[in-house]
Amino acid sequence: MKITCTEKYVLLNQKFNFDFPHEYTEYQQLDQKQFYEKVHDQDVIILSDLNIDEQILQNNPNLKLVALCSTGFNHINLPLLKKHGVKVCNIRGQATDAVAEHAFTFMINLIKNFKQQINVIEQGVWSSRQTAFCLAAPMKQLKNKTLTIIGKGNIGLSLAEKAKAFGMRVIFSERKNAQHCREGYIPFNEAIQQADILSLHCTLNEQTQNLINLAVLKQMKKTSVLINLGRGGLVNDQDLVLALENHLISGFATDVLTQEPPAANHPLLNIQHPNVLITGHIAWATDEAQQLLFDILQDNINKNMTGIDQNLV
Repeated sequence: MKITCTEKYVLLNQKFNFDFPHEYTEYQQLDQKQFYEKVHDQDVIILSDLNIDEQILQNNPNLKLVALCSTGFNHINLPLLKKHGVKVCNIRGQATDAVAEHAFTFMINLIKNFKQQINVIEQGVWSSRQTAFCLAAPMKQLKNKTLTIIGKGNIGLSLAEKAKAFGMRVIFSERKNAQHCREGYIPFNEAIQQADILSLHCTLNEQTQNLINLAVLKQMKKTSVLINLGRGGLVNDQDLVLALENHLISGFATDVLTQEPPAANHPLLNIQHPNVLITGHIAWATDEAQQLLFDILQDNINKNMTGIDQNLV
C-alpha cells in the first residue's frame, strides 16, 4: 500500500507504525499546486487542509482512504469521494479537555479584564502611583454567573463540568429558529439573553453560518462576553466589530477566524478594544492532545486499511 502524508508539519515529529506492508512518503507542507504535481498513485493520503478534487482523484485512481489530521471536515467534498468509493476518516475526542480548558482560560481572562490589568503593570503605571494596588478595569467573579453554551458535544459538556466546579449556572442553547425546544436545552433567544458568558462549540454548516450576528448581539447583556472555539464563520465579523465598538458586549475571545491565516487587515486583528483576545487556532495543540491525535490517526489508518471501519465520516 502506498501512503503519502501531505502536511506533516501539523503532526508530531515521530514515525508512523503501520500494520501492513507499505511504501510511505511524507512532505512537510505541500500547497495545492504541489499536491497535484507530487502525489500520484497512492492508496492512502494523509492531509489536513488541502482539497481532494477530481484532479487529485485522477492522479490517484487507486485511492482508498483519506485520513484527516483534524476533526473538522467541512473542506472535504464527501459526495465526490463517496462517488469514487473513497473512505474518509477524521480525528475524534483527542482535544476535548484541551479545547474546554482554552475556553475556560478565555472566560476567566475576559471577565477579569486581565489584558488591561497586565498591560498597566508592564507600562509602569503602578510604579508611578502611590497606591498599594492598581486596578486597571472592573473585575467580576465566575461564581453565580450564567454560562450559555451553544453545542452540547463533548467539548461543551467538558466546559460545563469545569464551569459548575466554579459555582456557575450552565445552560445549553437550543438551535436558532428551532420549532421545538428539546429537553435539557433553553430556547435560543432566552439563552442568549441570560448569558453572562456565551461560548460557541457547535459545527459550522449552512444553518450556523453567521449564527452570531448583530440581531443576536443586541440581545446580549452589555456586560456579557462572547467566546468562539468552534469555527470563525459562526460569527459575523463586521457585526461583532460594530457590537464591540458600540459597547453592546464587554469582551470577545476567539481561537478561530473566518480566514486562516488571517489577512493583516482582518477587522478583528485591528480593532481597538481593551478586552479582545485572539489566539492562532491552537486550542487543540497541548502536548497531550497532539500525541493523542497522532495515535488516533495512526490507528484510523491501521484499522480502516485492514477491514475495520473506524471514525469514518
